[in-house]
Amino acid sequence: MSPSRRRRRASAAWEGRPTISVATLPGRGLYARHLSHPEGVDAVYRPTVGLPGAASRGSVFTPTWLRAHLDDIDVVHVQGVHPRQDPRQIAESAAVVRRSGTPLVVTGYHLSDPSGGDRRLYDAQLDALVPAADAVVTLTDSAAAEMRDRWGVAPLVLPHPHAVDFVRMRQLRSTRGERLRVGLHLAALQVPLDPVLLVDALTRATREVDGVQLVVHAHESVLDPGSSSYNADVLREVERLLREAGGTLRLHRPFSDAQLWDHLFGLDVSVVPGLHGSHSVWPEACADLGTRPLLPAGVHAAGQQPCLTYTPAADVDTLAGSLATALTAARSEPTHRADPEHRWAERVRVAEGLRSLYERLLGLDRR
Repeated sequence: MSPSRRRRRASAAWEGRPTISVATLPGRGLYARHLSHPEGVDAVYRPTVGLPGAASRGSVFTPTWLRAHLDDIDVVHVQGVHPRQDPRQIAESAAVVRRSGTPLVVTGYHLSDPSGGDRRLYDAQLDALVPAADAVVTLTDSAAAEMRDRWGVAPLVLPHPHAVDFVRMRQLRSTRGERLRVGLHLAALQVPLDPVLLVDALTRATREVDGVQLVVHAHESVLDPGSSSYNADVLREVERLLREAGGTLRLHRPFSDAQLWDHLFGLDVSVVPGLHGSHSVWPEACADLGTRPLLPAGVHAAGQQPCLTYTPAADVDTLAGSLATALTAARSEPTHRADPEHRWAERVRVAEGLRSLYERLLGLDRR
């Protein structure tokens, strides 16, 4: 079925199905919004999922919230918990769901702390949550293998749906010029790799590859003494390294989704400075826009879409060599861009896969 803004009539395969109400927790974010059928004909109602830019609906995986809403919910689907939530509260919440007879589904989106905090606390949270689930979902085969090893579960693997809207996905890219446009987004400098080490290595790598135009982005809050991300010393060193290499530093407020898509669309390669957590919308957006993502090797997100990888290292020369190898490949190899028709069909498969899972847990597939 071809992507279009025009609503089509539901096919016979989707008509007449009873509506399933799913508490998707948390309900914010692009991933949660794109789990539904793109035409809304899967008869899965997610009352906790808000519209883009809307305020949070306050839906959280706590006993208080669950007791107040379980009577109106058919399935509870947890995709993440609060970074500082007590594992004992998570265990109690799971018990509340189980005692109500409501199926509990857990998605292993992040198998390590996405905030970069205490790994032991996050592991304890997952240990309280994952074994209590009636069904487990994840996004990549490598994450499924990790979940099998850690908890003895058998996850259903459903890919991350598209990030960019279908109209923008069809936008034509300009022909690649002589210069390879490479971007690195350091956000508020709170990234897994030392930002100075990474920029030092990246500038060395660009000197080894002909015709690289390097731009580094960061949030302007790093220069605000009143901000928790204030770090003028690091930013000055980053700016010095870029200036000596002929690169550019750009400071701005955090991007909206549309601004981020514009940013990625203007690059040939987007360097990801490590990842807290496991999966990410970043490689999905790059695939949708025809930009090569360059991710650390070994992370689950590197298996979401075709991408370049580098080996994180504490030694700047080793890291620079790995980055240079990846940038050389980016110049010589064809760029992958997702087919909108394929992405449309993939999102339908994700929605149908979840619908079938919910039906099985509720006993509806026997009808």
